[in-house]
Amino acid sequence: MTRETTIARVLLVFVFAPGGGLFGKAVAEAAQARPWWPWLVAALVWLLVSGAISMAVSNHSAEHR
Repeated sequence: MTRETTIARVLLVFVFAPGGGLFGKAVAEAAQARPWWPWLVAALVWLLVSGAISMAVSNHSAEHR
């Protein structure tokens, strides 16, 4: 496995694993008739911010090949 592949896999887990957990928390809150939308907003913000950071890191490492 190349260094770029390792970086890409780590960034993929860094972005989607916490986002999935936050979406799961939103579903659990909705099932208990509690306010679920703050968890959904947190998941979307996490995906946008961490996705942008991971794209910047990935592009930066691709430029140095």
